Amino acid sequence: MKRLLLYVHFNKYNRVSSHVYYQLTKMRPLFSKVVFISNSSISDQDYHKLVELRLMDQFIQRENIGFDFAAWRDGMTEIGFETLDSYDSITIMNDTCFGPLWDIKEHYLKYETDENVDFLGVNK
Repeated sequence: MKRLLLYVHFNKYNRVSSHVYYQLTKMRPLFSKVVFISNSSISDQDYHKLVELRLMDQFIQRENIGFDFAAWRDGMTEIGFETLDSYDSITIMNDTCFGPLWDIKEHYLKYETDENVDFLGVNK
């Protein structure tokens, strides 16, 4: 399964918080490509850490105009809609949630194989 993660980040202190590293560490194995879209600046140290840990394949820096939805739009536009069509699934996610609290791979596999599921939202 070829999966894409568009991950939106914002931090008013221009940092990448520890829970973001945790999330991406847990989510990364599920995805063929991770695009980290930051609506705030991040330090060179955080950028290099994300690269060294292989938690992202592409980085997009943008102004926080339009918030998450505009960031996902900009990410899709930069990747290109023809390229997006080559993925089996696209996950849009932001850093305002914590977790995953369990192994989320089984959750993905369960719903990916269900032909009646076109859209999945996870919240509690």
